[in-house]
Amino acid sequence: PGRDHLAQKPYPVTKELILEGMDEAGIDRVVLVPPSWEGDRNDLALEAARMHPDRFSVMGRIDLARPQPDLISRWREQPGMLGLRFTFHRGEQRAWLTDGTAEWAWQACEEHEVPVMVFVPGSVPAIGEVAARHPGLRLVIDHLACHGEPGPERFAHL
Repeated sequence: PGRDHLAQKPYPVTKELILEGMDEAGIDRVVLVPPSWEGDRNDLALEAARMHPDRFSVMGRIDLARPQPDLISRWREQPGMLGLRFTFHRGEQRAWLTDGTAEWAWQACEEHEVPVMVFVPGSVPAIGEVAARHPGLRLVIDHLACHGEPGPERFAHL
């Protein structure tokens, strides 16, 4: 809400559009990640997973600035929910990797075996420190920690 300008398409991407594209491309199954411009809502992705459990699963979102460890303890009880996805590509979010804001989530996800996908452009060392502190935490660094810069230099940090 209020962040429509960040959307990647000028129209809503429905489960029907996704299924059509998947069928055209010969893709059997995908993991849905609710878009960041929609805030921390997972309802549409979970509804798609509920209606098409053989095609969709979800890496959902929660507000890292609002600690909710009890929610994480029950996170994977939601049908279709695989884990969590956090983004650290804006200034205030990057700080959460090192200022303790996200520590509650790392601890809860490690304790309850909830996998986490992270988007950490420019913050690979910081997420490395998180991984060192939480060796049982299952982390996926998505987009190879690259933002959107063109050319091979975008991979120099790897």
